[in-house]
Formats: sequence, C-alpha cells, structure tokens
Amino acid sequence: MSATKTYTTRKFTEPAIAIRWLTFWLMSAALVASWFLGREQISQTVYVEPNAEGLAEVGELQLKPNAIGATRIRAEARVPSNHSVTYELRLVDSQGEVVASAMKEAWAQSGTWQEDGESGTWSEDDLGAGLDVRATETESLTLGVSVLDYTTTDGIAVATPVPIEVRASTGVIYRTPLFWGWIVTTILTVIAGEISHAGIGKRAIFRTIPDSDVSARGTLGGPSSLVYMRVTIDSDENTPLSFQPQLWIRNADGEDIYTQTYTLKSSGSGDERKTVLDGYFRLLEKGSYGFYLEVLPDASVDRTTLAVFDRARSSGSVEVTDIENVAIADVDGLTDLEADSQPSGPETEA
Repeated sequence: MSATKTYTTRKFTEPAIAIRWLTFWLMSAALVASWFLGREQISQTVYVEPNAEGLAEVGELQLKPNAIGATRIRAEARVPSNHSVTYELRLVDSQGEVVASAMKEAWAQSGTWQEDGESGTWSEDDLGAGLDVRATETESLTLGVSVLDYTTTDGIAVATPVPIEVRASTGVIYRTPLFWGWIVTTILTVIAGEISHAGIGKRAIFRTIPDSDVSARGTLGGPSSLVYMRVTIDSDENTPLSFQPQLWIRNADGEDIYTQTYTLKSSGSGDERKTVLDGYFRLLEKGSYGFYLEVLPDASVDRTTLAVFDRARSSGSVEVTDIENVAIADVDGLTDLEADSQPSGPETEA
C-alpha cells in the first residue's frame, strides 16, 4: 500500500491544444455545411447563335444579401474537338444595366501522336467559365449568355448554335479556402497532440540502456506540477504478446513511495518492435526522485528508454496518480498499527 490517489482530470490540458481542437471541429463543421447551404436556382442548357444580337436569356436569379455565401454561376460550352468559342455571361438588372459579366475563350483539341514506333491519341479542353456575385440588396437579375466567336482551330467560322450548360446557385460558400484551412488545422492539431505525448514541459530525466531494467533520478514535482513519464521498450521478433513492466518511485532517502505493475500489449511487427508506456503523476512535494523500471519478460528486450517531464501538459483528459512523499513501509506499518488498535468484540464468560 502507498499514500496515493488516482483520478481522471483535464486540469493540465494545454490551452493551445484545446483551441486547435476547437478550431478543427469548427472548420470541419463549416466544410460539411458548405455542401448544403447553396440553393440551386437555374440548371439548363441553352443553344446560342454565334454573333447574334442581344443575349440568349437563361433565367431569373433572386439575390438577397447574406452574411455568408454568394451567388455562383458556372457555365460550360459543348463544342466538338478542334473548335474554339468565345462566350460571355452577363447579369442584367431590370433597367438593362450590366451588373456583372465574365468572358471565356474556350477550346477543345485532340489529335494523334507517334514516337519510337508507338502511337496513340490525345485530347485537351478548357470549356468552363464562372462568375461569383455578392448581393448588397435584394434584387432580381436576368442571367444571359452570348457567343461572340465560334470557329474551328483552323480559323473557319462556324454558324451552328453552341450548346452551353449553365448552373446558378445562391448562398454558396467558396470551399477551397475552407478545405485548405481544414488541412492546415488538422496537421497542427495532430502535431500538437504528438508534442503533448512527447512531453510538453521540462525534461527532468532521460536515460536509455540496451537492457530491460532502467533507472534514473531527477529533481521534480510539486503540488501544481504534472509529471509525465514515457517508457519505450524496443524488442525483437521474439516479442511476447504482452509485457509486465514494474515501476518503483523512490524519494531522496531511497525509500519506495510508489510501486505499480503494468500490463502492456506489445505493438509493432517484424524484427524491430516498439511498445510504449505513458504515465501521469503528481509528486506532491518537490524534491529528488528516482524512477526504477524492470520489464518482464526480458528475453526479447533490446533497449529500454525512460523519459520523465516536469510541469508537463496533456492533450486532454488523463488519469493522474497523486503520490505523497511517504515511504510505503511507513504507510503499511501505520495501517497494521491501526488494525491492531481496533477494539475487539465483547468477551463471553463461560
């Protein structure tokens, strides 16, 4: 028995990690919501005469000012290979004034190739155009499209109508910045979590030996300090299914104040395997403490590394053991004394 208490707490969570997790979930929610916020108002294919006077009307768009989102218009010309077309999208108000426009020089090409006795075909195109608009007031606008030029790649004019597929949605969020923001936030969150597991705080003890037993001493602890211990066990292909490392923590007088036997499922595969043990403690009195670890079974162990960090921070909720600077032998002796001092039951006279 020892003077200890084990409990789960978030008290030592690193604020930066918590903020990054909050940002990660907010970015994830915004990215998912962006797929559902847009409302499609127009989706149709129009056939536009080249060099015609006026616009080929596509439809009416009802715009409203929104805190987030915009009106997004996307168009794509459908032309045969080896043709080019110049077309223009326009938004026109009720007075016939152009509110916004976008021009596109679109083309599609294909051909064959031969090299070193081999041959094949190739094709390329750039046919799409886009227009994003933010409304400052509620209004109704007319969406139209015109074809300014339509030729073959040899420069021969083509008179047939050009099919142009047009889609328009309102309340659309531009997802590219959200997507890259989500990636950056995810990377930072993962790195922050790894840093916390590597020991945010001051490294007080570090020792690695080519054996199964490792020990080292350092000055650390205090009632407001979280002590983080990481043990790394490197083993070979004969690694058992589990290890049972036993830990002793000793005070400045060399007295055992804490002991614990863990059961760890071995991890990794192949010739080199790595198993990790993490532990969180509060040594309630700052001082010199020794950490002693014995790994069993030890036949497959190639190397054992002990690292202990003072004033550590966690990435979230962790299980912490409070340890008082009282020798286990003294606590056990006190317990036996208390048991002996308990009054016995009433004696019965014969």
